[in-house]
Amino acid sequence: MTSEEIDWDIVDEVEWNSDENIDWQSVDKEEETLLELRNDPQPSFFVRNFAVIWWRNGFYKTGKIDGSIRVTASRTLFFDEKEKLRLSIDNSDIKEIKLHKHEGDFPIFYNEIITNEEIYEITTGVDRSQSEQNHKDLESAISGNYEGTLNEIIDLQIVTSNNGKIKEFIDIFEKTHFNPVKKNIDYPEIQASSLEEVVDFGLSSLQGKLKPPFVIDDAGVFIDNLQGFPGVYTRYVYDTIGLEGVLKQMENVDERECSFKCVLGLMTKFGEKHKFVGECRGILIDEQRGKGGFGYDPVFIPNGFDKTFAELTSEEKNSISHRGIAMRKLIEFLLK
Repeated sequence: MTSEEIDWDIVDEVEWNSDENIDWQSVDKEEETLLELRNDPQPSFFVRNFAVIWWRNGFYKTGKIDGSIRVTASRTLFFDEKEKLRLSIDNSDIKEIKLHKHEGDFPIFYNEIITNEEIYEITTGVDRSQSEQNHKDLESAISGNYEGTLNEIIDLQIVTSNNGKIKEFIDIFEKTHFNPVKKNIDYPEIQASSLEEVVDFGLSSLQGKLKPPFVIDDAGVFIDNLQGFPGVYTRYVYDTIGLEGVLKQMENVDERECSFKCVLGLMTKFGEKHKFVGECRGILIDEQRGKGGFGYDPVFIPNGFDKTFAELTSEEKNSISHRGIAMRKLIEFLLK
Protein backbone atom coordinates (compact mmCIF):
# COMPACT_ATOMS: atom_id res chain seq x y z
CA MET A 1 0.00 0.00 0.00
CA THR A 2 1.29 3.46 -0.86
CA SER A 3 0.37 6.74 0.81
CA GLU A 4 -1.67 7.65 -2.28
CA GLU A 5 -3.93 4.64 -1.68
CA ILE A 6 -4.83 5.60 1.89
CA ASP A 7 -8.32 6.90 2.51
CA TRP A 8 -7.20 9.20 5.32
CA ASP A 9 -10.68 10.49 6.12
CA ILE A 10 -12.21 7.12 7.02
CA VAL A 11 -11.28 6.71 10.63
CA ASP A 12 -13.31 4.82 13.18
CA GLU A 13 -14.71 2.16 10.84
CA VAL A 14 -11.52 0.12 11.09
CA GLU A 15 -11.68 -2.75 13.56
CA TRP A 16 -8.78 -2.81 15.98
CA ASN A 17 -6.44 -5.75 15.80
CA SER A 18 -5.20 -7.59 18.89
CA ASP A 19 -2.02 -6.75 20.78
CA GLU A 20 -1.61 -10.37 21.89
CA ASN A 21 0.73 -11.42 19.11
CA ILE A 22 3.07 -8.44 19.34
CA ASP A 23 6.63 -9.34 20.26
CA TRP A 24 7.30 -6.39 22.56
CA GLN A 25 10.90 -5.23 22.45
CA SER A 26 13.18 -4.20 25.27
CA VAL A 27 15.09 -0.94 25.15
CA ASP A 28 18.18 0.43 26.81
CA LYS A 29 16.74 3.41 28.65
CA GLU A 30 20.23 4.62 29.48
CA GLU A 31 20.98 5.35 25.83
CA GLU A 32 21.22 9.10 25.33
CA THR A 33 18.11 10.67 23.82
CA LEU A 34 18.85 13.20 21.10
CA LEU A 35 15.25 14.26 20.50
CA GLU A 36 11.82 13.60 21.95
CA LEU A 37 8.68 14.71 20.13
CA ARG A 38 5.23 15.15 21.60
CA ASN A 39 2.69 17.34 19.92
CA ASP A 40 -0.79 18.70 20.15
CA PRO A 41 -3.69 16.30 19.56
CA GLN A 42 -5.30 16.02 16.16
CA PRO A 43 -8.52 14.36 14.98
CA SER A 44 -8.05 10.61 15.08
CA PHE A 45 -7.32 8.52 12.04
CA PHE A 46 -6.05 5.01 11.38
CA VAL A 47 -4.11 3.58 8.48
CA ARG A 48 -4.16 -0.17 7.97
CA ASN A 49 -0.75 -1.82 7.51
CA PHE A 50 1.17 1.24 8.56
CA ALA A 51 2.61 2.33 11.87
CA VAL A 52 0.82 5.59 12.46
CA ILE A 53 1.61 7.74 15.48
CA TRP A 54 0.70 11.27 16.42
CA TRP A 55 2.09 12.78 19.55
CA ARG A 56 -0.16 12.35 22.63
CA ASN A 57 -2.84 10.31 20.84
CA GLY A 58 -1.68 7.85 18.27
CA PHE A 59 -1.97 4.52 16.59
CA TYR A 60 0.26 1.57 15.98
CA LYS A 61 -0.83 -0.81 13.26
CA THR A 62 -2.13 -3.31 15.84
CA GLY A 63 -3.97 -0.91 18.07
CA LYS A 64 -4.43 2.48 19.64
CA ILE A 65 -1.74 4.03 21.82
CA ASP A 66 -0.81 7.25 23.56
CA GLY A 67 2.88 7.94 23.48
CA SER A 68 5.98 9.66 22.24
CA ILE A 69 8.80 9.32 19.73
CA ARG A 70 12.43 9.41 20.81
CA VAL A 71 15.51 9.42 18.64
CA THR A 72 18.79 8.10 20.01
CA ALA A 73 22.14 7.91 18.25
CA SER A 74 21.25 4.48 16.85
CA ARG A 75 17.45 4.10 16.83
CA THR A 76 14.11 5.84 16.46
CA LEU A 77 11.83 4.58 19.22
CA PHE A 78 8.03 4.66 19.53
CA PHE A 79 6.74 4.40 23.12
CA ASP A 80 3.26 4.10 24.52
CA GLU A 81 2.05 6.04 27.56
CA LYS A 82 3.34 3.31 29.88
CA GLU A 83 6.86 3.62 28.50
CA LYS A 84 6.55 0.29 26.69
CA LEU A 85 8.43 0.24 23.43
CA ARG A 86 5.99 -0.33 20.58
CA LEU A 87 8.34 0.00 17.64
CA SER A 88 12.07 0.45 17.05
CA ILE A 89 13.67 1.48 13.77
CA ASP A 90 17.44 1.34 13.31
CA ASN A 91 18.50 4.72 11.99
CA SER A 92 20.90 3.01 9.60
CA ASP A 93 17.89 1.32 7.93
CA ILE A 94 16.16 4.60 7.14
CA LYS A 95 16.64 5.46 3.49
CA GLU A 96 14.62 8.68 3.29
CA ILE A 97 12.26 10.96 5.22
CA LYS A 98 9.71 13.02 3.30
CA LEU A 99 7.23 15.60 4.56
CA HIS A 100 3.74 15.46 3.03
CA LYS A 101 0.47 17.29 3.45
CA HIS A 102 -2.79 15.45 2.98
CA GLU A 103 -5.76 17.60 1.94
CA GLY A 104 -9.06 16.24 3.24
CA ASP A 105 -11.77 16.92 5.80
CA PHE A 106 -8.93 18.11 8.00
CA PRO A 107 -5.34 18.80 6.81
CA ILE A 108 -2.71 16.36 8.00
CA PHE A 109 1.04 16.93 7.83
CA TYR A 110 2.99 13.72 8.08
CA ASN A 111 6.47 12.28 7.70
CA GLU A 112 6.92 9.33 5.43
CA ILE A 113 9.81 7.30 6.86
CA ILE A 114 11.07 4.88 4.25
CA THR A 115 13.24 1.95 5.36
CA ASN A 116 14.60 -1.04 3.51
CA GLU A 117 11.49 -3.08 4.35
CA GLU A 118 8.68 -0.82 5.60
CA ILE A 119 7.10 2.60 5.14
CA TYR A 120 5.81 4.42 8.22
CA GLU A 121 3.46 7.40 8.22
CA ILE A 122 3.88 9.66 11.25
CA THR A 123 1.98 12.91 11.68
CA THR A 124 4.13 15.85 12.55
CA GLY A 125 2.02 18.72 13.88
CA VAL A 126 -1.18 20.72 13.76
CA ASP A 127 -0.04 23.39 11.30
CA ARG A 128 2.56 23.93 8.61
CA SER A 129 5.20 25.76 10.66
CA GLN A 130 5.11 23.26 13.51
CA SER A 131 5.17 20.32 11.11
CA GLU A 132 8.07 21.69 9.09
CA GLN A 133 10.10 22.36 12.23
CA ASN A 134 9.38 18.91 13.64
CA HIS A 135 10.34 17.35 10.32
CA LYS A 136 13.67 19.17 10.30
CA ASP A 137 14.37 18.20 13.91
CA LEU A 138 13.46 14.56 13.30
CA GLU A 139 15.52 14.36 10.13
CA SER A 140 18.52 15.98 11.83
CA ALA A 141 18.31 13.70 14.88
CA ILE A 142 18.09 10.53 12.79
CA SER A 143 21.10 11.63 10.72
CA GLY A 144 23.03 12.42 13.91
CA ASN A 145 23.22 16.17 13.28
CA TYR A 146 20.63 17.44 15.76
CA GLU A 147 21.98 20.13 18.08
CA GLY A 148 18.82 21.12 19.94
CA THR A 149 18.36 20.97 23.69
CA LEU A 150 16.03 18.30 25.06
CA ASN A 151 13.73 19.60 27.78
CA GLU A 152 12.06 17.19 30.14
CA ILE A 153 8.36 17.16 29.31
CA ILE A 154 6.11 17.23 32.36
CA ASP A 155 2.52 16.05 32.06
CA LEU A 156 0.05 18.33 33.83
CA GLN A 157 -3.33 16.72 34.43
CA ILE A 158 -6.30 19.00 33.70
CA VAL A 159 -9.52 17.72 35.27
CA THR A 160 -12.26 18.58 32.80
CA SER A 161 -14.73 17.01 30.40
CA ASN A 162 -14.76 20.15 28.23
CA ASN A 163 -12.76 19.80 25.03
CA GLY A 164 -12.88 23.56 24.51
CA LYS A 165 -11.11 24.14 27.81
CA ILE A 166 -8.41 21.57 27.14
CA LYS A 167 -7.75 23.15 23.73
CA GLU A 168 -7.19 26.51 25.44
CA PHE A 169 -4.75 24.89 27.89
CA ILE A 170 -2.84 23.25 25.02
CA ASP A 171 -2.68 26.50 23.04
CA ILE A 172 -1.45 28.63 25.94
CA PHE A 173 1.00 26.02 27.29
CA GLU A 174 2.39 25.36 23.79
CA LYS A 175 5.76 27.06 24.32
CA THR A 176 6.36 25.55 27.76
CA HIS A 177 7.67 22.11 28.71
CA PHE A 178 4.38 21.36 30.50
CA ASN A 179 2.02 19.12 28.56
CA PRO A 180 -1.70 19.48 29.46
CA VAL A 181 -3.39 16.07 29.67
CA LYS A 182 -7.17 15.81 29.89
CA LYS A 183 -8.57 13.84 32.84
CA ASN A 184 -12.33 13.35 32.80
CA ILE A 185 -13.02 12.59 36.47
CA ASP A 186 -16.22 13.58 38.26
CA TYR A 187 -15.99 15.37 41.59
CA PRO A 188 -18.65 17.11 43.69
CA GLU A 189 -19.19 20.85 43.29
CA ILE A 190 -20.60 22.49 46.38
CA GLN A 191 -23.05 25.36 46.41
CA ALA A 192 -20.89 28.21 47.64
CA SER A 193 -20.74 31.97 47.44
CA SER A 194 -17.51 32.17 45.44
CA LEU A 195 -15.60 30.32 42.74
CA GLU A 196 -12.62 30.11 45.09
CA GLU A 197 -14.63 28.06 47.59
CA VAL A 198 -15.82 25.70 44.85
CA VAL A 199 -12.25 25.17 43.64
CA ASP A 200 -10.93 24.60 47.17
CA PHE A 201 -13.55 21.95 47.80
CA GLY A 202 -12.89 20.31 44.42
CA LEU A 203 -9.15 20.05 45.06
CA SER A 204 -9.77 18.43 48.43
CA SER A 205 -12.29 16.00 46.91
CA LEU A 206 -9.80 14.82 44.32
CA GLN A 207 -6.92 14.44 46.74
CA GLY A 208 -6.26 10.73 47.11
CA LYS A 209 -8.20 9.92 43.91
CA LEU A 210 -5.77 11.46 41.45
CA LYS A 211 -2.01 11.62 41.73
CA PRO A 212 -0.85 15.25 41.71
CA PRO A 213 0.07 17.56 40.16
CA PHE A 214 -3.35 18.32 38.71
CA VAL A 215 -5.42 21.39 37.88
CA ILE A 216 -9.14 22.08 38.13
CA ASP A 217 -10.99 25.22 37.24
CA ASP A 218 -14.29 26.92 37.82
CA ALA A 219 -15.52 29.88 35.83
CA GLY A 220 -18.55 32.10 35.86
CA VAL A 221 -20.34 35.01 34.27
CA PHE A 222 -21.17 37.81 36.71
CA ILE A 223 -23.81 40.22 35.34
CA ASP A 224 -23.79 43.59 37.09
CA ASN A 225 -27.51 44.31 36.60
CA LEU A 226 -28.40 40.91 38.12
CA GLN A 227 -26.23 41.46 41.22
CA GLY A 228 -23.58 39.07 39.93
CA PHE A 229 -25.95 36.31 38.83
CA PRO A 230 -25.44 33.63 37.53
CA GLY A 231 -21.95 33.65 39.06
CA VAL A 232 -21.21 30.29 40.72
CA TYR A 233 -24.38 28.92 39.08
CA THR A 234 -23.18 29.74 35.56
CA ARG A 235 -22.87 26.13 34.42
CA TYR A 236 -26.23 25.15 35.97
CA VAL A 237 -28.00 28.05 34.25
CA TYR A 238 -26.36 27.18 30.94
CA ASP A 239 -27.41 23.52 31.24
CA THR A 240 -31.01 24.36 32.20
CA ILE A 241 -32.23 27.48 30.38
CA GLY A 242 -29.30 27.94 27.99
CA LEU A 243 -28.13 31.18 26.40
CA GLU A 244 -31.63 31.86 25.10
CA GLY A 245 -32.95 31.86 28.65
CA VAL A 246 -30.16 34.15 29.85
CA LEU A 247 -30.83 36.63 27.06
CA LYS A 248 -34.55 36.55 27.85
CA GLN A 249 -33.76 37.59 31.42
CA MET A 250 -31.87 40.58 29.98
CA GLU A 251 -34.60 41.76 27.60
CA ASN A 252 -35.10 45.56 27.68
CA VAL A 253 -32.10 45.94 30.03
CA ASP A 254 -29.76 48.77 28.98
CA GLU A 255 -27.02 48.18 31.55
CA ARG A 256 -25.34 45.01 30.26
CA GLU A 257 -21.89 45.17 31.82
CA CYS A 258 -20.56 41.89 33.18
CA SER A 259 -17.40 39.97 34.03
CA PHE A 260 -16.06 36.61 32.99
CA LYS A 261 -14.05 35.17 35.88
CA CYS A 262 -11.95 32.02 36.12
CA VAL A 263 -10.26 30.40 39.12
CA LEU A 264 -7.66 27.71 38.45
CA GLY A 265 -6.77 25.41 41.33
CA LEU A 266 -3.45 23.56 41.41
CA MET A 267 -2.69 20.62 43.69
CA THR A 268 1.08 20.17 43.82
CA LYS A 269 2.87 16.87 44.34
CA PHE A 270 3.50 18.03 47.92
CA GLY A 271 -0.23 18.34 48.62
CA GLU A 272 -0.24 22.14 48.51
CA LYS A 273 -3.17 24.09 47.06
CA HIS A 274 -2.70 27.19 44.95
CA LYS A 275 -5.30 29.31 43.16
CA PHE A 276 -4.90 31.62 40.17
CA VAL A 277 -7.60 34.12 39.22
CA GLY A 278 -8.32 35.77 35.89
CA GLU A 279 -11.06 38.26 35.06
CA CYS A 280 -12.23 39.89 31.84
CA ARG A 281 -14.75 42.76 31.74
CA GLY A 282 -17.17 43.34 28.88
CA ILE A 283 -20.83 43.45 27.91
CA LEU A 284 -23.53 40.86 27.33
CA ILE A 285 -25.11 41.43 23.93
CA ASP A 286 -28.71 40.59 23.01
CA GLU A 287 -27.98 37.94 20.36
CA GLN A 288 -25.60 35.05 19.73
CA ARG A 289 -22.73 35.76 17.37
CA GLY A 290 -19.87 33.55 16.21
CA LYS A 291 -19.18 29.84 15.97
CA GLY A 292 -15.96 29.56 17.97
CA GLY A 293 -15.36 29.02 21.66
CA PHE A 294 -17.91 27.43 23.96
CA GLY A 295 -20.32 28.26 26.76
CA TYR A 296 -21.23 31.94 26.94
CA ASP A 297 -18.65 33.01 24.34
CA PRO A 298 -21.26 33.88 21.63
CA VAL A 299 -22.97 36.54 23.81
CA PHE A 300 -19.93 38.24 25.41
CA ILE A 301 -17.94 41.12 23.91
CA PRO A 302 -14.78 41.98 25.90
CA ASN A 303 -13.94 45.62 26.50
CA GLY A 304 -11.93 47.16 23.66
CA PHE A 305 -13.33 44.79 21.03
CA ASP A 306 -16.34 44.75 18.72
CA LYS A 307 -16.44 40.95 18.40
CA THR A 308 -17.67 38.27 20.78
CA PHE A 309 -15.33 35.67 22.22
CA ALA A 310 -16.88 33.26 19.72
CA GLU A 311 -15.90 35.54 16.82
CA LEU A 312 -12.30 36.11 17.91
CA THR A 313 -9.47 33.84 16.86
CA SER A 314 -8.09 31.48 19.50
CA GLU A 315 -4.99 33.64 19.80
CA GLU A 316 -7.01 36.84 20.27
CA LYS A 317 -9.31 35.27 22.84
CA ASN A 318 -6.52 33.59 24.83
CA SER A 319 -4.56 36.84 25.02
CA ILE A 320 -7.33 38.64 26.95
CA SER A 321 -9.71 36.02 28.34
CA HIS A 322 -10.28 35.30 32.00
CA ARG A 323 -8.95 31.76 31.58
CA GLY A 324 -5.95 32.95 29.57
CA ILE A 325 -5.02 35.43 32.32
CA ALA A 326 -5.35 32.75 35.01
CA MET A 327 -3.31 30.27 32.94
CA ARG A 328 -0.44 32.69 32.48
CA LYS A 329 -0.35 33.19 36.24
CA LEU A 330 -0.27 29.41 36.66
CA ILE A 331 2.56 29.09 34.11
CA GLU A 332 4.57 31.79 35.88
CA PHE A 333 4.17 29.89 39.17
CA LEU A 334 5.11 26.54 37.60
CA LEU A 335 8.21 27.93 35.92
CA LYS A 336 9.42 29.25 39.27
